[in-house]
Amino acid sequence: MKKLNIMAVMACIAVPLILGSCGSKKKLADNTPASTPTTTTQPTTPGDAPENTTNLALVRKVIENATDARNIVSSIDFNIKSGKKDITVDGKICMRRDEVIRIQLSPMGLVEVGRLEFTRDSVLIMDRIHKQYLKSGYDQVSFLKNNGIDFYALQALFWNQLFEPGKKVLSASEASHFDTSGNQIVLQKGKMGFLWNTDDEGRIAKTVASYNSSSRGTSKLDWSYADFKAFGNKMFPTKQSFTIQTEATGSTKTIGVTISMKKLKTDSDWETTTKVPSKYTPVNLKDVINQILKM
Repeated sequence: MKKLNIMAVMACIAVPLILGSCGSKKKLADNTPASTPTTTTQPTTPGDAPENTTNLALVRKVIENATDARNIVSSIDFNIKSGKKDITVDGKICMRRDEVIRIQLSPMGLVEVGRLEFTRDSVLIMDRIHKQYLKSGYDQVSFLKNNGIDFYALQALFWNQLFEPGKKVLSASEASHFDTSGNQIVLQKGKMGFLWNTDDEGRIAKTVASYNSSSRGTSKLDWSYADFKAFGNKMFPTKQSFTIQTEATGSTKTIGVTISMKKLKTDSDWETTTKVPSKYTPVNLKDVINQILKM
């Protein structure tokens, strides 16, 4: 972990937000991890999926499969791959529905060195070793604001759920907003295209979100789910992986992140808001992006 910049490592999870906010031209690759369930088919780019009659039963089944737990807490193995670097570090994930998504990195489970926190209003990245932080509101990022991407969309990615940009809650009555093709669910919202690849049980195995613009270029986020385990009366993926490929500097840069949860709990005895110490120094967004690209 010492060989990686903590701020850059934590920012890699928020890269769709970070790169989108500076208007960089980028491409997020569609790369299926080996752990993706074999019962699914390879997704196409959402915008390219064939039109078809909506399969309300499939969409409703996926919506109803979502966990109803209020809190999800687990120790994790956090792995990041970038170039020749392949590093795994201990950590913890704490999520409270409609309030916060927090990832903490603590090598050997001892001292916290980095924290990433998504709340309803902002994203916070903290480097506790160098006492630095980056904080940005979603409304400060035009790409997110203009396309209805907010905390609730991000929450759906971490919680293995369907979502519709701009909506806080997605009910079974809104299944007709989506189209399907085989075991794929498709949604097109302006320049944003979304595709969910499901398994035979109606669980989301992969989420793909793409954005096409003549001025911004093309971006694509590929998020895969595996190792589903019983959690309450539903199933939840304890392994989540995504790969990011960016061409922001004219050359291709690939970063892969995997979060493996060790034991799911519903603990509620923890604070949902992180207060940044007054001695911490704010960092520039462009500097963080440069750190990511140098990894």
